[in-house]
Parts: sequence; C-alpha cells; structure tokens
Amino acid sequence: MELRRLRVAGPLFVYLILLMQGPRDKGTAMTGKTEAGTVRDFERGDIEAVAQLFQETFRKSKAPSPSLIAYLEEAFFDHPWAEPDIRSKVFAEADGRVSGFIGVFPSRLELDGRPLRAAFAGSMMVRNPKENPLAGARLLRSFLAGPQDISLTETANATALGMWQKAGHPLDPGYSMNWLRILRPASAAVEILARRLRPAALLRPFGRIADRGSALVRMTPLRPAERGASKITFRDVTREQFGTALPALALNYPLRPRWDDRSLAWFLDQAENKRNFGYPEWRVGFAPDGRPVAAYVYFAGPGEIAWLLQALSAPNATPDLVDDLFAHAYEIGCSGIRGSGHPWLIPALMSRKTIFYGRSFYVAQARDKSLLEPIRSGQALISGLAGESWTRLIGDRFE
Repeated sequence: MELRRLRVAGPLFVYLILLMQGPRDKGTAMTGKTEAGTVRDFERGDIEAVAQLFQETFRKSKAPSPSLIAYLEEAFFDHPWAEPDIRSKVFAEADGRVSGFIGVFPSRLELDGRPLRAAFAGSMMVRNPKENPLAGARLLRSFLAGPQDISLTETANATALGMWQKAGHPLDPGYSMNWLRILRPASAAVEILARRLRPAALLRPFGRIADRGSALVRMTPLRPAERGASKITFRDVTREQFGTALPALALNYPLRPRWDDRSLAWFLDQAENKRNFGYPEWRVGFAPDGRPVAAYVYFAGPGEIAWLLQALSAPNATPDLVDDLFAHAYEIGCSGIRGSGHPWLIPALMSRKTIFYGRSFYVAQARDKSLLEPIRSGQALISGLAGESWTRLIGDRFE
C-alpha cells in the first residue's frame, strides 16, 4: 500500500516541481537598446539606475525602494572583501544611460592553504535584450576577463547558463543539484502551487487538515525516520555560536573561504535578513568531547517549504546531519525542505526519499584548471553562505 501511494503522488509532485523552476530572484533576466554601448565598472553614481533595473527585472515594479538602493551600496561597495580591480559591471548606452548590469562579489578562498582571489557573478540583467542581444554576453565576458584566479556563479538560470556554455564553461552537476524533501504532502503541494497561483494559498487550511488526518491513521510514508542512536548531539544555537563552529568545520574541505571574524559576521548578518524565506534555524552537532562535527542553517515559516542555506560536516557526520535536518524541520511544522549546491549531502539525501531537479546552475572557470579539481570532485566549500547565496538580493523584500 505504501508503494502504491507513493506512485500515485509521484506524478503530481513532478508537475509541482516544474512549477518551482521559474526564474530566481537573482540570476540572469533579460528585460537592450541598440548594440552601441560600453561595458564599464559599476560606480556609486549608478546605484539608482541599477536599482530601477532590478525592480523592473526581478520585482516587476517600477519604483525601487530606498532600502533596495541602500542595500546595493552596502552589498557591492561596503563588502568586507571589496577589491578595487574586481568590480561589478554596467552596460551603458551611447547617451550614458545604464541598461545592463552584472553583479560581482569578490571572494577570498584558499586551496590547501594557498590564498586565491575569486569572484562570484550574479544579478545579470539587460533592459530590452532583443534590441541589444550582445549586451549580456559582453557583461559576462568582461567579468571573466577580470584578474581573479577563479570565476564562479551558483545562481545561473537557463539564460545565464547558455552564455557560460557558449563561452566554453559547462555547468558543474554536483553543485547544480537542487533537491526537495516533502514532509507533509498536502501542505507541500499547496505551497508549491501558491508560488505560481497566489489564490492557491487559500487552500492552506485544507492541506493542514489532510496532513493531520494522514498522521492520525498513520498514512505518512514521507514522515522522517525517528532519530536513531547517535554519538552526535545536535542543538539549537545562536548565530554567533554557529559562526564560531564554521571555521573549524571548513577545514574538512580543501577549497574553502578564508573567513575571519569580521567577514564571517558580515555574511551571517546579511543572510539572517532573508525575510521572504522565513526565519533562520541555526543548528550545530557536537561530538561526545564537545567538538563541533556538523552544522547547518535553514530558513522556515509555519507550514511552508523551508530552504537550506548552508550545511557542512565531517565526512562521517553527514548522515546524522541530514536525519536531524529533516526531523527538526518536521517537528517545527514545515511542509518540506529544499536546498542546492552541497554535493557531500547527495548520498544521504538519495537514500531518504528526496526529489532532485534543476532550477539554478553552478559554473566555475579558472585559467589554472587544477584549481577546479576540488569542485569537480565535490570537495569545495563554495556554495550557500560560502558562495553568493548569503546576499539579501535573494530572499529579502526591500519594502
């Protein structure tokens, strides 16, 4: 009977997953003038024009809020790793008007102790691309020609991915693997549908009733397994305690950020304010001797599908991390949980009734191809909080 129910539910959730695969808040969107124009560095005087372009492209609204304008300045000019020669780019038309933009976040990585300069690209947008079809490609080419040792993006949509691929840089499957774990099927179906059809949100009470009824008669094949006996103890922690655990856990990955107290606190502060995703749940797993061996942070709202920002662990602690993540999300009432870009989680996820799908894509490029080996093998800590998903351009309201 359990297998039969899962087979019936399967096609429905495949269809609903397809509904989730719309454009992300940040990635590439094409919303062009003639091909005459120049690509130059993003300056403070361009902020309002870029904010306007962002609103038109990603929010379908005309007037940028003061909070968005302030945030663009903070994210791109007050970034703790800002460098004068690694800059975001704008496409300016012949009359000086800004009609294109690619956001660039500098990053400091290390490979087995060797310092590297890195840069993440995102928020690529062009106004009227049919009139200027090369603007996006010129922006991307300018980014890739920068002085960084390694160029990355973890939020490319299909349009951006096509540009990277035409430049000879394929996606990385491991870091592009998006996943969804359904916890409460009826509520999750409503939440996914409501992403595209807002009136569907009115069905939320019925979804909750259906899931409660299933639980009463024990028809809950997607409920996470009970936490088994484990030597690892997971606890809720503060943001500061979570930040304290990260540098030690990052040593498990040969390619990783060179966080210090100041930069890590800045990234955590940025991430905490992604209010469209709910509120952060900070969790750390401790070994019997008190050492942190795993940590994760996800965002959750009552009855909603939670979103995992970051997970990292010692290799032997990964199954325990996934079990605790699912059980914790279920206990606080989430209908499901989704995430992307953590290759070390994939084996544990595959054995725990998880759905995999494509939504955003990860691409990396380096002149020294040896720098890409940890990425190809899935042993690089370069996504989520360690990538570009900390930015409030993904998941904040800017009202």
